[in-house]
Amino acid sequence: MNGVAQANGHASNGNGETHAEPIRFLKGAAISVWQNSGDKNSNWTRFAHSLWPFRYLGVSAIRGKYNIDKCSDFWNNYEKDIKLAAAIHSTTFRFSIEWARIEPERGVIDMEAVRRYHSMLDCMASHGLEPNATLWHFVHPTWFEDAGGFTKEENIPHFVDFCKRCFEWFGSKIRLWATFNEPTCYLFLGWVVGIAPPGRIFDLVGAGRMLSTMLKAHVAAYRAIKAMPGGGAAQVGLVSHHITFEPQGTGVMYGVAKVLSDWMTYWWGWDVVHHWMMTGEFVWKLPVLGTWQRWKDPAGRPPCDWWGINYYSRGIFSWYLLPSCRQQEVMTDMYYPIYPEGIYEAIKRCSEFGIPMYITETGIADSRDDRRAIMIDAYFKETLRAVADGYDVRGFYYWTLIDNLEWATGYTMKFGLYAWEPDGSVDRKLKEGSKALVRYYATLPDDMAGVRRAARKAQAVLGADLGVEAELEQEGFVRMGPEGKVVQNEKGEQVGKKGVGMVAIG
Repeated sequence: MNGVAQANGHASNGNGETHAEPIRFLKGAAISVWQNSGDKNSNWTRFAHSLWPFRYLGVSAIRGKYNIDKCSDFWNNYEKDIKLAAAIHSTTFRFSIEWARIEPERGVIDMEAVRRYHSMLDCMASHGLEPNATLWHFVHPTWFEDAGGFTKEENIPHFVDFCKRCFEWFGSKIRLWATFNEPTCYLFLGWVVGIAPPGRIFDLVGAGRMLSTMLKAHVAAYRAIKAMPGGGAAQVGLVSHHITFEPQGTGVMYGVAKVLSDWMTYWWGWDVVHHWMMTGEFVWKLPVLGTWQRWKDPAGRPPCDWWGINYYSRGIFSWYLLPSCRQQEVMTDMYYPIYPEGIYEAIKRCSEFGIPMYITETGIADSRDDRRAIMIDAYFKETLRAVADGYDVRGFYYWTLIDNLEWATGYTMKFGLYAWEPDGSVDRKLKEGSKALVRYYATLPDDMAGVRRAARKAQAVLGADLGVEAELEQEGFVRMGPEGKVVQNEKGEQVGKKGVGMVAIG
């Protein structure tokens, strides 16, 4: 199905025929259960309590004073947190089913954890939230990690068995399933820079082996779920991080930055997974050595019912290889700027897959909460622009609901709609900048046809890009450094002004 086929906002069977039931446009927040709860038996819990870059010599693998032991505890506070998700006018909730809680030891199933997930799903239903379940969100049991994890194809059946059990238990309550979250991002963090388990540094051979196995595991899990009773009604997708990298300038000084940007885009960004989705062929290349691994699925293109787009920005390298941004762009607390037009380009490119799309993650690390509203407004408008232009985008999930442990960066990156501090000083307080998203969720219709009409109405008034460029110019955003310091002129005065804007669309 493509954007044109979905223009009427009704479901298509791929032959041009439509069903009477309208397509929903889902609005919600996304979380990882581990990042808000931790556990006792996973690869990430073990890594979080280790030293980096060496297990016995180094600094804490998690930045800051607090570790995962001090968390908002979604596992025991899920009723409170799901209610908070509903309070911002969400109609959906994206979460992870943690394998390490379900099967803490090989072959040992914790039925109490299964019952807890049933209670979570029932709570979502009571608040009118459609669940979107991710079966692997960077976290798996230590026994699986110690067996080689996804670097060994013989381990694929373990993951498939876990997926089948989850569908058997929860399939009647969940329509949307994602097999994996961001395989290429995990590849880069765990095998290239080593700030995620297994903590390898520049192990490009192992990285390719892991990604190859994980993509094969997606296909195996998809087919296994579809073959189960009720599997035909399940919508099984894959979530990928969409990011590109480029040098800040051109010329000889930026030669190394250009090479690094190209390889970063290849490893982390588009190239490998996009080619695999379009052809069923996996190609893994290494610098100097060329193609290291290549295979093609005899069945052709991989099966996938929907595509999850995780988009935050694009990466810019200075000539001395530090994260930067363009003039007049604003850096987030992470290592990239606010770049709204990129989300439209990601949607446009992913439309080539011919399946429905969801923005499964987008958000901003903003400890001062002075850039969140403009980011939400600009990114949401670019998504609505894509809907107005006929692309089949069926939902928008903000990352994340509550400030959590953001992997190796700890609690230093504040992505949450709700503020939470591990020292107990703040507990689930809605941020001022988050209200921009609340207004969108409260204002927009819940069906695709209605959202498309609203978006096109806004285009007629605001222009093709729904006024994003004009709004950013009006706000006078100035370039900020990686630490959020505003650029000043020779008199020490702030250049431009910072502000937020919101245009409700109804």
